[in-house]
Amino acid sequence: MRHLISKSWGLLLATLIMPHESLADSWTCHYQELTRSVTIFYPSAPSKLPCKVYYAKPNENVIPRTLWKAEHEENYCQRKAVGFIEKLESLGWQCSIDNE
Repeated sequence: MRHLISKSWGLLLATLIMPHESLADSWTCHYQELTRSVTIFYPSAPSKLPCKVYYAKPNENVIPRTLWKAEHEENYCQRKAVGFIEKLESLGWQCSIDNE
């Protein structure tokens, strides 16, 4: 099971780091010893559609989850991701943008 989780996480990361074919906006959040990441993935960049918002617990061997996705509503993923980051921050998490 642990191998499957590592493999899935690796595939997601490999997909997200192909800048010529995709665009991703991401945040990393910390609370005590915990880390969370929120990433918006645009597979048809520079187009903002379709998009997916991924949520991951990188140091806990948990497979990243898709929280939201959109195919027709522009800025949907951005709004949802920012709202989620704001909620984490209201709960005491310290979040920062990864790629600017």
